[in-house]
Amino acid sequence: MTEQVETTPITPKEVLRKGWLAYLGLYGAAYERVKPLTTKANETLEQLITKGEAVETNAQEVAGDVRERANSFYGKGATRVRKFIPEFVTSAERVDELEAEIAALNKKVAELTGEPEADSAKAA
Repeated sequence: MTEQVETTPITPKEVLRKGWLAYLGLYGAAYERVKPLTTKANETLEQLITKGEAVETNAQEVAGDVRERANSFYGKGATRVRKFIPEFVTSAERVDELEAEIAALNKKVAELTGEPEADSAKAA
């Protein structure tokens, strides 16, 4: 005859508890496997930050040197020139404006001298 094994019935409360413990065990195992990777990632991030700070410092020094050389070369004239440069006008629009001004000035010159207008296309 076969031997009968006695089994004790499992309650829903025990099933839930064992499921919860299995979940915690899975989380713990995953955390242990990922922990060395996060440590290495943090070290790499710190190294990149350190290098970035060095590059930033160097760039600030270079920019300061360039600014000083430009100011010594141009003096205060550079700031006066900047006042005449329109900030919100694109280059193409500015070229069109200047061509219109040149045409108007050529017309005035022609009227004053009595000579025919010079074609700006021929002059260029």
